Amino acid sequence: MGFRPMISSLLRSKTGPILVALQIAVTLAIVVNALFIVVQRSEKMNRDPGIDVDNVIVTYVRGFGEDFDVVNSITNDLDLIKSIPGVVTASVLNQVPLSGSGSGTGLRTVPDETIDSVNTARYRWDENGLDALGVRLSRGRNFLPAEVDVVKPTIDSGVPASVLVTQALADDLYGDEDALGQTVYWGDMTQSTIVGIIDHMHGSWVDWSKFNNSVIQPGIEADTTNKYVTRVEPGMRDELMPIIEQKLGESNRSRVIKSVRSLEEIAARSYRPDFAMVTILSIVMALLIGLTALVIVGLASFHVTQRTKQIGTRRALGATRMHIVIQFMLENWLITTAGAALGAILTFGVAYWLEVSYSLTRLDWRYLPAGIAALWILSSLAAMAPARRAASVPPAVATRSV
Repeated sequence: MGFRPMISSLLRSKTGPILVALQIAVTLAIVVNALFIVVQRSEKMNRDPGIDVDNVIVTYVRGFGEDFDVVNSITNDLDLIKSIPGVVTASVLNQVPLSGSGSGTGLRTVPDETIDSVNTARYRWDENGLDALGVRLSRGRNFLPAEVDVVKPTIDSGVPASVLVTQALADDLYGDEDALGQTVYWGDMTQSTIVGIIDHMHGSWVDWSKFNNSVIQPGIEADTTNKYVTRVEPGMRDELMPIIEQKLGESNRSRVIKSVRSLEEIAARSYRPDFAMVTILSIVMALLIGLTALVIVGLASFHVTQRTKQIGTRRALGATRMHIVIQFMLENWLITTAGAALGAILTFGVAYWLEVSYSLTRLDWRYLPAGIAALWILSSLAAMAPARRAASVPPAVATRSV
């Protein structure tokens, strides 16, 4: 049986094939774009943050009372945490990476306000900060204890003489030139020297395009609310979290322990919208693919029932079971191909709308042929059972009266 008789047969009852082709087109457009978004969001959530996330504990404490000694409290708390078996080291940070909360600034390579500054996240920690986060210093040196000052957040502490920067920020500032030992200028044109380059570290805002840009200045921020970052031996995080909370709570009644959480949990909260989107889109894709498969099975089964006597006549005239299977599979392929052709146009239309309206990344064209190939396979598998049922129709059916 050639293609022309097949097409003619499909057009005699064209409502069903047209609706199935439209279903296939819509499914292709939605699934391809949704899959592209899912892959992007999954890659985003699985990025290497450059931090030992699995073994870091973040403790939020808040002091109260007029006689509360912030500096003494921080010193005693850090000494207590470091004395706990299994703790690698601890530090106090002004902001916590991957938390969604932080502070930023702009840096320049020359003292000229007319030149655009390079945006970056800004952190303050002591000489233990690098080790407390598990961040790797690729070049240069860490802060010296003598460089670490205790500063009040309500007082202008000035600009530090030395800073650490991430490699991404160094590249934005100096390009191919080596940034180590170079001078950077803050908003008020005061200057600092880059003494160390951090290989890689994500900042506080996971959705920011410059999330790899960070500058760290030495210091301990003596605020009534403080954030202790503790890195522990691998596998001991969950065991040590209640111990840290208990010991800190018992050691000082002049402040409260607001929370003790793993950095993994904090990061997961920052990525929660991405996780929700991946989950929702995955469910939508699964439902659409399942619905499309059922529609294809339904149409093929309807055609088998509708053409039972015709199939029997073909069998009586010498058509083999394989001929019948091929006929129905080719008809299904024609419908799928028509839907895929329309779906290809619709796919790029939806992709363009998402790109323009929601500033999403342009669709990778390779997803479309992969989606069409997958759709052909799905369609063939869905039509296989009805086609085999059609092939089982005996030639004697042609002699029966209706």
